[in-house]
Amino acid sequence: MLTNIIRGLAVAGVAAMLSPLAPSMSDAQGSGDTLRVGNYGGAFTRAQRKFTGELFTQRTGIKVEYINANPGDHLAKMIASKGREPPYDIVYLDDDIQALAIQAGVLDKIDASKISNLGHVFEAAQNAKGYGPGIIFVTVGIAYNKEKFKAAGIPEPTSWKDLWDPRLAGKVAVPEISRIDGKCFLIATARFLGSDEADLERGIDKIAKLKAHSYFSSSAQAQGLMSSGDAWAAIMVGGRVWDLIDKGHPLGFVYPREKGFGGLTTVDVVSGTKMSKEAHAYIDAVLDPLPQLGQAYEVPYGPTNRVLAPVIAAYPNLAKKFVSTPEQLEALYLPDWTEYYKHHEKMSDLWNRRVIR
Repeated sequence: MLTNIIRGLAVAGVAAMLSPLAPSMSDAQGSGDTLRVGNYGGAFTRAQRKFTGELFTQRTGIKVEYINANPGDHLAKMIASKGREPPYDIVYLDDDIQALAIQAGVLDKIDASKISNLGHVFEAAQNAKGYGPGIIFVTVGIAYNKEKFKAAGIPEPTSWKDLWDPRLAGKVAVPEISRIDGKCFLIATARFLGSDEADLERGIDKIAKLKAHSYFSSSAQAQGLMSSGDAWAAIMVGGRVWDLIDKGHPLGFVYPREKGFGGLTTVDVVSGTKMSKEAHAYIDAVLDPLPQLGQAYEVPYGPTNRVLAPVIAAYPNLAKKFVSTPEQLEALYLPDWTEYYKHHEKMSDLWNRRVIR
């Protein structure tokens, strides 16, 4: 199928973009150094290595080392190293964490003239302040085990409220509040209780009554719980769920009627790196149509390079797995992260005292 999709690039008139060596890559050739890239781990890192890192090394001779952790951990390490050599040259972040990283002064603005593919990125994925762009659209909803639900006589979920069904007690995996999906779940809970990002404590108290199976700190943990059947439902990023569905696990994924959540994964140059030129070339490579399409196929997240939209639309089985246009993203709830982070420290404390007991 992937071969057919790539053939579709030519039909869409974008084959010329898949040049053997983009100018910015050519500029980065010959250093023989290693780029250190802060990444998420699991299937996401495997896809980035396969479709970006290996090709980037082949074209430039620059090795790529992926250092895996949660975005919040990456931010903490960058802040801790201020004034010294940074832990990464490039870092992938959730868009909410990127906003904090910008405030902390640990990211450099990008030089748009060195990233030829930036002009093909949807405006919704461009950073208005000049920092790194979004490379994929991310969505958060409910993953559930169809077989477990059917056997227990539980209707498939249509609302965030359904996770509090007594028959799911001890069966729901919840993301930690340090994660983007954990924050989204807290906001979603507050919203169906009539609150919002400015009034989240009611959401904390409601989640404390959920009787969760467990609280996960990584997507790999969530995938393990859902693939094994230990958890019957989980709040998850859509691409991670579709990865399991494509491997044959009896799972479904739904955006609740109160709306699922939308956001971006961003890629940035880390302040203090001695490899800024190479970092810009790597970001350009991430935004190239072929790596973007490969990522979408392997771990389904919506690519932000707009030239792929008509190609993806021609393949409904692929297109149903993610949003690939700003219009689709607008159909989801986009949190007010500025408002949320005014309360995050307090909510984290309440989460640890009331939810994680």
